[in-house]
Amino acid sequence: MSDDPVLLIGCGIFAREFSLLDAALRRRFEASFLDSMLHMRPALLGEALAPILAEAGERPRVILYGDCCPAMAEFSAAPGACRTFCTNCVELALGGARYRRLRGEGAFFFMPEWLPRWEEVFERELGFLSIDRAAEFLRESASRLVYVDTGSPPPPEAELARLGERFGLPVLIERAEVAALEGALRKALAELDRRPLREGCPEPAP
Repeated sequence: MSDDPVLLIGCGIFAREFSLLDAALRRRFEASFLDSMLHMRPALLGEALAPILAEAGERPRVILYGDCCPAMAEFSAAPGACRTFCTNCVELALGGARYRRLRGEGAFFFMPEWLPRWEEVFERELGFLSIDRAAEFLRESASRLVYVDTGSPPPPEAELARLGERFGLPVLIERAEVAALEGALRKALAELDRRPLREGCPEPAP
């Protein structure tokens, strides 16, 4: 792989966290982040990613997404492409074991980028007619709300308290070091270095 910056096409959920990474690592990338709300509409996410990735041709690129749209495996397997393999952004931030444990315990997750617009997420993106309906759904399907603290910004304790009161569920804060994102990006770079340019990165075996 040449010394030219690698394209990084990522979910806006990690834009702030990317800015906290070591400067030398950030310089390895030419980064572009898409609106995280596209995650709620997988077909639209695929439509947004397709022309960006097609324009890249075979230029080395890292796709900073989980299994967020039906075409993700195809995007990852294209020549010059590599993806940060994970189910979703929460799993990448927390690590697979902790994510699965919390999910198994009934956690509903909030990432920092979404918290300021949680009402928009529930009403416009998830389709609830009111926050009361959303609260009723969560009380039936979740045991707790979990805020994933990536280190930026500091956990907004007053807003989290209001969120817990509004939904009638306990709120926990789970610390997620930015090192998880750094490790995922370094692993993707190493994979690009290891593979011939014309090869993509196939999905890992289950």
